[in-house]
Amino acid sequence: MVRADRIRGRLVEIEFEPVEGFGWVAVGVVKEGLSHEKGMLFEAKAPDPVEAETKLRAEIEAFFA
Repeated sequence: MVRADRIRGRLVEIEFEPVEGFGWVAVGVVKEGLSHEKGMLFEAKAPDPVEAETKLRAEIEAFFA
C-alpha cells in the first residue's frame, strides 16, 4: 500500500511491504522540499506495519529537525 503524507512540511510518499521472515518495512521518499531533498529515501523495519511507520516518521522528523 502506498500513500502520501506531510512530515515536517515535506510531501512524503510512504510504502509498506512485508519482509519474509522479519515483518514489515516502511519506505518513505521525500517528494517535495528543497531541491537537494527531493528523492531522499528513508527506511524502517519492524514486526508490524504500525511500528514500521512510527519508526519511519521518527527518522524523517529527526533528520529534518
